[in-house]
Amino acid sequence: MTVSDRAAAIWIGVIVAAIYVAAGIGLSTDYDYYGRLADAFLHGRWWLSEAPSWLNELLPCGDGRYCVVYPPLPAILSLPLVPFFPTAVAQVVASRIVGGASAGVLYYGLRAYGAPRTYAFAGALLSAFGTTLFFSSVDGRAWYAAHSASMLFLALAFAVAARGGNAAAIGALIGISALARLPVALAAPALALLCARRAGTPYGRSLAGVIAGGVPFAIVYVGYNLLRWGTPLDDGYARLTQGDVFFNHGLFSPLYLPRQLYAIFLQDPEIVPNTPFFWRPRFIGMSLFLTTPVFLWVFVALREIRRDVDVVATAAAALLALLPDLFHGTVGFQQFGYRFSIDAQPFLVALALAGDGLFRGVWRRWPTIVLFVAIVVSLAVNIYATIAITRFGYWQ
Repeated sequence: MTVSDRAAAIWIGVIVAAIYVAAGIGLSTDYDYYGRLADAFLHGRWWLSEAPSWLNELLPCGDGRYCVVYPPLPAILSLPLVPFFPTAVAQVVASRIVGGASAGVLYYGLRAYGAPRTYAFAGALLSAFGTTLFFSSVDGRAWYAAHSASMLFLALAFAVAARGGNAAAIGALIGISALARLPVALAAPALALLCARRAGTPYGRSLAGVIAGGVPFAIVYVGYNLLRWGTPLDDGYARLTQGDVFFNHGLFSPLYLPRQLYAIFLQDPEIVPNTPFFWRPRFIGMSLFLTTPVFLWVFVALREIRRDVDVVATAAAALLALLPDLFHGTVGFQQFGYRFSIDAQPFLVALALAGDGLFRGVWRRWPTIVLFVAIVVSLAVNIYATIAITRFGYWQ
């Protein structure tokens, strides 16, 4: 890694964040759970004093108190903006800034992973504009803002692990990321393996460091649960799913796996005649591989598993981060694409690039023409969908 790589990462993050903010000019959200929670934090409260009818996922947590079910990181990131903007605007702007900034961090992580600059830049571009992260960050409603916030710190954890950096820092970054999206915490053992491999240290020592770094944030979340629900368990999610037809087997169940696999591999868009935007994404989602065809190269990367521990660790991180999502009662709607994939996006991008460029431990210098075409298609699909949904409301 060189100074120019760090400078490039900073510039990429700044430029993409600016584009994300510009793409969302004039757009806000009705689902400003995090903006309202940030305002409550500023006034010394962890609860909201009112529950508008459209915020139907607020739960009573005391006399005249209503608590946000989700982890609090996006609200914390919105804090600097709340004094100057309405809560809904503060939330979506924070979502766009951190979502865009993750592109620079991912570039840095890919360079540490061994990818040449051409591949690293392609990966940053793909993540920023060729995945559902673009739409999710620009839209910025509560569920999407959580992914944006988590992505930034998960990409940082990946970058530190790929450099063989401080294991405790990796654990801390995963812990922060999990304060937006809980499933990402399961990637910790795999990132410990990647760190151990890169640093040349024993796996046990690396894992212990990752755990030590993450424990304080786990304690914070347990304390937050005690404040909200009076129990260290995440009782809010359990209460939220009571009586919901999509959760008739509980919050998680192997019986939900078929619907998740259908969403990932087969869910198609809607074709609507007599309109220039004839191709409309379904609000229940769309196949990950139609949304971002480049992710098909993830399966090609698996050929290196027998000979490359780095690929093993990265694939394990992706699978572990997605594991709770695969057994979750819903597939993430309302959404564009399959938004749960963002829980593993740094790893999926790294694997996709490795599938094209890495062979027997050696990276080719330039992406192949086929990968280049797939990247262009991924960019076209996601830019089209973001414009069609956010500016024209074209969403079936």
